Amino acid sequence: MKLTMLGTGAAEAVPDPFCSCRVCEVARRDGGREVRARAAALVNDDLLIDLGPDLLTSANMARKFLGGVETLLVTHRHEDHWLPQNLHWRHAGFTPTPMAHLTIYGPADALEALDPRAAELAHMSWRAVSGGDRWTAGRYHITAVPATHGGGQLEPLLYVIENEGRRIFYATDTGPLQEPAWAVLRGVGRLDLVVLDATSGHQSGGEFHHGLAQFVETRARMVAEGLVVPGVTRVLAHHFSHNGGMTHSELVEAYGHHETLVAYDGMELTLP
Repeated sequence: MKLTMLGTGAAEAVPDPFCSCRVCEVARRDGGREVRARAAALVNDDLLIDLGPDLLTSANMARKFLGGVETLLVTHRHEDHWLPQNLHWRHAGFTPTPMAHLTIYGPADALEALDPRAAELAHMSWRAVSGGDRWTAGRYHITAVPATHGGGQLEPLLYVIENEGRRIFYATDTGPLQEPAWAVLRGVGRLDLVVLDATSGHQSGGEFHHGLAQFVETRARMVAEGLVVPGVTRVLAHHFSHNGGMTHSELVEAYGHHETLVAYDGMELTLP
């Protein structure tokens, strides 16, 4: 499997266009990996995770064609991850060339935003899923894992994606995992790549995100549970806010002490 990070930022992106903090000013000055679009990821060329406001530009920057995407996994209904209006551009009036039928999976409260009248015009269908659900979509076996996010005001999900014996755990937005999530993960088994929320830098992520200290604790429990094997499982820190106070280069140094890579827009990882 190949994972392409189309966006690695939190809700405001980096730089936040209205902010003049040190992290935002470094991003404006240096560009490159310091600049982050809102989070989204592509598995191979046919499974997309999240559909946020930056998706069209992010896909073009990564030179990715999305007309072959057959599966879309929605993590939750917050607008930086789920902007269903982007599906409007699939209509034949905008995109006259052939494209794959798209099946969307996500929490019921997120899928409520979809208009049944658009299904045929946009070549798509959808199905609500909940934490603990397992299903097959094309060549993938997928498990939904309950996230810790939103304070009970929404149903956020994380996803384990398995193909040809390899497993990716895509885990953002979330704070430290609760016991129902650990129970689901134990049923999945060892992971090959973990992409874990790291929103808050040296600050605490509170209940709904991870700061560095919380990230290290979650990673340590994954090792203790046998989900992460040091030296074998790759762990990727993802979903950064400028409010965390750390530039990309500072994040690389800090997370490097914990056997963790730092995601950047356009990053590609391949699982052999």
